[in-house]
Amino acid sequence: MLTFASQPLTVGAITDEKALAKTFCKKSADVIELRLDSLGSGSAVCDFAERHHQEIPLLITARDPQEGGLNACDLANRQDLLQALLPFASALDVELANVELYQPLLEGARQKGIKLVLSSHNFGGFDHVATIETLARAQALGADVAKAAVTLKDPLDLTLFESLLADMGDASFSLMGMGAYGPASRILAAQHGSLLNYGYLGAEATAPGQWPAPLLKQVIANSPAMR
Repeated sequence: MLTFASQPLTVGAITDEKALAKTFCKKSADVIELRLDSLGSGSAVCDFAERHHQEIPLLITARDPQEGGLNACDLANRQDLLQALLPFASALDVELANVELYQPLLEGARQKGIKLVLSSHNFGGFDHVATIETLARAQALGADVAKAAVTLKDPLDLTLFESLLADMGDASFSLMGMGAYGPASRILAAQHGSLLNYGYLGAEATAPGQWPAPLLKQVIANSPAMR
């Protein structure tokens, strides 16, 4: 069972099926995210989930192509992928923009005690006010964690991002920057109370600005707490 305590958790995202052949533990990440839009729900994925879900919490997502999803998965396909892996999941991530379309799936997840992450991904830039509104809407709709990933294009964006973090208070949130300033933003976010902090497991990052998950976990553990 996944619980969200005050300490930040490192999420290791997997999009590459080759990574499923490896054995991961909590030294690699606190949570493993299976990007089903890339991985699918074949035997290799289900075998991995069955093998690991009692040792380390699994977060499943099947991302909408409009928010960075791979393989042009339509809604029905994404729902099928999530349903197939739901028995192994500790947490489920769906896009805030599509939350109404996932209601039957979300109701089933709630009945199983699966945590809900409502997410938003902005690959075009960072709007401070819009991000606040997005996080507030996710929380109002019952998210256990309200998540926003934004693109930081310059030092001013990073400064505004840190200002937003300082204003989050006791909200249950996950914030991260993408792009050139993404790596710095992810450490700042963890220091300011971001609950889920994403790195990657496998050969390649799953979003611009990601750290390798084991390194991110190590850096966060050795960073001074700011909250």
